[in-house]
Amino acid sequence: MKKIIFVIPFLLVSINLYSAIIVNSQGPYYVGQKIGFKSNCFDPGNTFSSCVWNFGDGTTISLGPKDLSTSGRRYHIFRSPGTYRVSYSRSGPSSPPKCLPLTEYKTITISENRSIRMLRRRAPVGREIRFAPVNFNTPTGIRWDMGDGTIYTRANRKTAGGRGIIAHTYKKPGYYTIRAYDWKGNLKTIPITLNIRLAAPVIDFIPKSPRVDETVGFLVSGIDSNSIAWNFGDGTIVRGSVRVNHTYRMAGTYTVSAGYIDSPPTVSTNITVLPENRYIAASPLVVKPNEEVTVTAYNFRGKTVWWNFGDGVQKPGFYLERHAYAEPGTYTITARDEGGKSEKKFTTNVTVRNITDRVNVEVLEIRLDNGKNYKIVPRNSKHIRAILKMKMRGTGIVSGRWVVDGSPFEFFNEVVYQGRLKEIYTRKVPGLPTIEPGLHTITLELTRPALTEDNMTFPVLKYFVLAGENIVEIISPQDGFVAKDKDPLEFSWKEARGVSRYQVAFSNYLNPLFENAPSINWLDVTARLKFKPGANIWNKIKRNRWTYWKVRALDIDNNVVAESGINDIKVVIAEAKVDINKVTNLNGEAVEMTRNNITSSEDDILVHGSLEYMGSAEFLVLRVYADEELVDLLLFRDVKKNEKREFETSIPNKKRQTKIVFQVLNTSSPAVIVGIHGMILKNSN
Repeated sequence: MKKIIFVIPFLLVSINLYSAIIVNSQGPYYVGQKIGFKSNCFDPGNTFSSCVWNFGDGTTISLGPKDLSTSGRRYHIFRSPGTYRVSYSRSGPSSPPKCLPLTEYKTITISENRSIRMLRRRAPVGREIRFAPVNFNTPTGIRWDMGDGTIYTRANRKTAGGRGIIAHTYKKPGYYTIRAYDWKGNLKTIPITLNIRLAAPVIDFIPKSPRVDETVGFLVSGIDSNSIAWNFGDGTIVRGSVRVNHTYRMAGTYTVSAGYIDSPPTVSTNITVLPENRYIAASPLVVKPNEEVTVTAYNFRGKTVWWNFGDGVQKPGFYLERHAYAEPGTYTITARDEGGKSEKKFTTNVTVRNITDRVNVEVLEIRLDNGKNYKIVPRNSKHIRAILKMKMRGTGIVSGRWVVDGSPFEFFNEVVYQGRLKEIYTRKVPGLPTIEPGLHTITLELTRPALTEDNMTFPVLKYFVLAGENIVEIISPQDGFVAKDKDPLEFSWKEARGVSRYQVAFSNYLNPLFENAPSINWLDVTARLKFKPGANIWNKIKRNRWTYWKVRALDIDNNVVAESGINDIKVVIAEAKVDINKVTNLNGEAVEMTRNNITSSEDDILVHGSLEYMGSAEFLVLRVYADEELVDLLLFRDVKKNEKREFETSIPNKKRQTKIVFQVLNTSSPAVIVGIHGMILKNSN
């Protein structure tokens, strides 16, 4: 028996569902805005028995047949931000039905554009502050809660002018939350808030450790007025603004106070004024007849100084003067401040004597011309010299000889002057021997003055002569370069003939690079003539010691066809800080300085600075370089931890631009570079 299956197709009926809620304006929509809603299904001819608008915020509107016969649009104002679901429901549909479904929905987002604006830049304690409502629905009927217990309503708020602006004075510092209730102070609505901070008044001053007769700048914050009563604690009371200056005539600790003249608050602080620090200094202290002495007046207040040089010469002058004495003897130099009007006298002594052999070593070092005790040069190189640098106590004759590979090489006999830097070089022709490849040594022996147990002995310098003359010439960094810890260097060199590619290697020790040991890690150079190490390579370089590096060139078959000398760099974690306090010309007039850039038309400038060491040291040496040429060498004895030591140095300004470097060495054996500071000097001529 067969089963018969009947398939009855469905009848598809299309019904026009076009009902929707229409809003009378395009968003965005804000709190307090009057918004019109209408159903696109509304037709006075469709007589529903009733309909209901529900705006989603608890507000509903019911409409009967009479209401529906004229207009379908209804208006509503939302009082809080948020997303609302608006519905329009009908009952008792017309016949025939025209709109489905009987309930329509519309989602609408209401944003907040109301705010409170404070009508002054700062919020001071004890002074009136004005607040303005922005975009409020009932700005003149707001209930204000000021956060300190004060409530303002329409009946008791302080009139401050403008639409809804109020004024309030806070008596104490602190954090406050201001709440403003719209809709005529309706507490059931969400208030608009503003958080403000009123800082406690504080007095600050610069400098922190002023001295007698030094101008002190005071600043009071948290008080906002151009009429403040200042009491400086030394009997001086003035009326001024938030910034004032004052000078103390006596050392001591004083209580400084400031406040509104007509109301509190008043704030105070203590300041300690240090004693007199004006003085004069001469350099050098021992000279020969007719040799100039430089004398400097430090921290003087007047524009000119009255000088008495002790040999009958008296005159007005600047903070820095030069004078020469014709006859041997000891002279007392006297200076009076304010062009001679000051009663206080400052003195120093200078000794003038003829050249003698009574000289002693004060600072002495020998280096090769690359500034180090080591250098690598190609065979037959003419570019290597040894240098003796010294400062002496006394003026006289220094004699000695250079010793190369244990044998006397060159004799010298030079006059040195008290306090002056003296440099003695090995001769250029014939120069140091570079014919024989391998290791060579060079040192120095003094015959006058003879070194005693209290003097240092000379180190042995070493230089290597390579087997060949074909080398890769290094461009940067220069041999012996000192870099800061966080400044990765870029290494570069000149093109060599017949080269396919280059490699570079770094080592904390000399011999592996010199011997091309198998353990050396050669790094391929992708930029051909330059290499900048990544963080992983840079961080492996040890700090505060020399790191050796070398470049080699390979041909297409990976044969080494040329090598550079072995250069070295030192990456320093600074332990000594050099500060530049001011720059002047030789007459004591200020020279323009912006950060570490100096601009002057003078042939020579004077740099006044200070050195601060994080530890303690028996000796610190400050080297001053101008474009890598050593121009001064300063010695500091018995340096205490975090002690500031002042210095002054003269720097030539002959070039269009000069790079100045201050290099600090701790001279404990072996000497270690513990700080560097760089500046740029520009000649404005």
